[in-house]
Amino acid sequence: MKSSIKAVTTAFIVSSLLGACGSMPASSEASVSRSPARTGMTAVPLCRAAALALGYGPRGVPVTGEHAVIYTLVNHGRADCRLIGYPEIALYDAGGARLSFRYVHGRGAYVTPAHPAAVTLVPGASAYVLVAKYRCDRGILRNAAAIRLWMPALRGAVLAGRASPGGRGVSTLSYCVGGASDPGQTVAVSPVERTPGATGSLR
Repeated sequence: MKSSIKAVTTAFIVSSLLGACGSMPASSEASVSRSPARTGMTAVPLCRAAALALGYGPRGVPVTGEHAVIYTLVNHGRADCRLIGYPEIALYDAGGARLSFRYVHGRGAYVTPAHPAAVTLVPGASAYVLVAKYRCDRGILRNAAAIRLWMPALRGAVLAGRASPGGRGVSTLSYCVGGASDPGQTVAVSPVERTPGATGSLR
C-alpha cells in the first residue's frame, strides 16, 4: 500500500511539473560568457530558478554505444545571471516511477572531464548540459519519459521536461535488462557549459 501511494505521489509531482513546463524553448548561445563577468564592481548573480527554462540543445553525433541528450538552460529573465557546477537529475518512466540509474558527474567515456567553470548568460542566452549513457546490450526494460533537473546552488528548485515528438529527449535514455551492474545503468552528467561541443569528451 505504501509503495502504491509513493508511486502515485511521484507521478503527480512529475506530471504537475511537466504541465507547468509546457513546450521546451529554442536555445541561443549568441551572448554567453565563460569569464567571471562583472557589472561595475558587483559580480553577476547566480541565475534564479524562475528565470530559467529547460529546453533541447542540438542533436549530437553519438559515439560508439552512446545514448545521449543535450539540454539547454535558457535565461528568460531580464538581467544577466550565471550558472556553475553540475546539475542533479532524475529520470522517470511513463508511470511516474523513478528509474534506478547510477548518476555520475564528469566521469565515463562521453562527458567532458573538465572542471566546472562559471557560465554567464545574458537574457535569451543558453547554457548546455549533456546527459549520456551506454546502450542496453541485453535489451530495454523501460524507457525514460520525463526528467527533473536542478542546480544545487539554486536551493532545490526543479526544472522538468519530457520526450518530444520525433524521439528527442529522455526517451533515448533507457533502463536496461541485466540488473544494477549492467554498463547501461550508469548515466553521466556534464557540468554546465557555454557551448554544446564543450559538454562532451569526444566532440
